[in-house]
Amino acid sequence: MRQAEQREIIPVAPDGAVRELLALSAALILPLAGGALFQEAAVPDSFSVIAAVEGSLTLSSGQRYALLEPGQAAAFGPGLPCELRAVTDCLCMLVRLQGDAAVRLLEPGVFVRGAAPVREAVLALALLDDERPPVPGEIASARAYSMLLKLRGSRTAPEAPALVEAAIAIIQAEFPFLEGLDELAERLEVSKAHLSRSFSQKIGISPGRYITQVKIAYAKLLLQDEDASITYAAEASGFANANYFAKVFRRETGMSPSEYLETVPRRKNPPIPSGPALW
Repeated sequence: MRQAEQREIIPVAPDGAVRELLALSAALILPLAGGALFQEAAVPDSFSVIAAVEGSLTLSSGQRYALLEPGQAAAFGPGLPCELRAVTDCLCMLVRLQGDAAVRLLEPGVFVRGAAPVREAVLALALLDDERPPVPGEIASARAYSMLLKLRGSRTAPEAPALVEAAIAIIQAEFPFLEGLDELAERLEVSKAHLSRSFSQKIGISPGRYITQVKIAYAKLLLQDEDASITYAAEASGFANANYFAKVFRRETGMSPSEYLETVPRRKNPPIPSGPALW
């Protein structure tokens, strides 16, 4: 999904018990041109997490100041206003959290590889909001909890090369539209050989295989919707046609799309998976 415009996702508030534990009140997707300013107003009893998905930005909140490089995230609050200024053209994502779990698990400061779990949570909510709005509060809370656990482990995690982080960010956000490694390498301003070598060394598979796995995971999610056809799943996942999709699907999963449909329950509102298979 391309993110060229600012977007805000407002989940339904969860019930009282869940809300007291952890509530995700809003998720924002913020494309900012270099030099642009975004002001986040103070919200009482609310923590915010901002991620630099692509590009760099500065963050100032109260007496705190931070420069976020691509792949990094920062938490601030509770109840503090914040100003974000893009150093370069960038894509930011912001999540607002409330509840006891946010207080206990989220320490203000910078997370070295924090952008990945924030991006995973926001894109999952955006997908659900596209398919069956509004997002249920309990699902948003579950996503927030998973994000917080991953953030806690990201402060000291070894940082992936910036090139690989940038490639993953583009793939996860825009996989249905990518025309191949040539386009990806051109956008990252490196050769295709250098991108493939760096990506494979860090992730363990080629970027082309990674794109395919993300597409197939997304298609499997779509096929859990009883209204989705195989042709629709193929097109929405970025495959040229249903026949090619079926060939790749069998290679990756060991079964055809039709056989896969016989193994999973289909429902009107399929759940968004909490694991890393999709993002």
